[in-house]
Amino acid sequence: MPSWPNSNETSDADDDEYMDEYSRMQMEYFQTPDTVIDPSFSGLVVESDRKCILHRQRPGKFVAFEGTDTGRRFIGCATTDGVNCGVLEWVDAPWPVILQRCLTKLWDMYHEENLGRVQDKEAHEIEVEKLKKELDSLANQYSQLVDDVSKLFDYQDGQKSHDMDYTSLAINELKEKKHQLEEQAKIEVQMEKLKLKKEHRCILQSQADIIQNTRKAMKEIQVERDLLKEEKKKLEHVISELLKAGHGCKEKLDKIKEVVMEE
Repeated sequence: MPSWPNSNETSDADDDEYMDEYSRMQMEYFQTPDTVIDPSFSGLVVESDRKCILHRQRPGKFVAFEGTDTGRRFIGCATTDGVNCGVLEWVDAPWPVILQRCLTKLWDMYHEENLGRVQDKEAHEIEVEKLKKELDSLANQYSQLVDDVSKLFDYQDGQKSHDMDYTSLAINELKEKKHQLEEQAKIEVQMEKLKLKKEHRCILQSQADIIQNTRKAMKEIQVERDLLKEEKKKLEHVISELLKAGHGCKEKLDKIKEVVMEE
């Protein structure tokens, strides 16, 4: 673990020593995991004068929310200047192997589900883009048709009213088709927004479930530890009784030996 200065004022020699130690730290300390809000373990570390070696600021309390470290508390740099100081000190020891495997499985399922949603979203965006291109092409055709009709009016001012009605009908049909495509595109965009909102709620629910399951597993492990402690106390009591009995037998043998020697 990295060292911490114990006071606000240090000498230049101490600064050099801290920077040398800082340069020797492994890269894993620079990879801060994602965190989740936990009111019972948050804020800055005010119990001591320890400070971050790089920023010389008080560190913060965080709870990890990533991979096999999910739920573990750690002390990290609270500075938000873009420089990642990483995990400065883990408060909790690594979880048992069984719990780590469970967390890995849960996160794999979570990422697999997100990947499927991303792929569906990309496919939908491609379809929406295709509709937009068709709409733009239709708009260009419509503009070209309007120009052609205007030229036709200028060139054939004496055309029969029947032909004019036919042209007007064609223009109206194009307008109606354009309006339908625009409405369809609006509906698609609105549906996509609703879908994204639903996915966001699902992600938040998944995060809450993972935290709840982690806490439940930690409670079960604590119960097993308490049972082991009780068994240990019982075993110690039995051993103590056996030792007392052994000492009593030894005293009797010593007395018999004395009597035999006297005879």
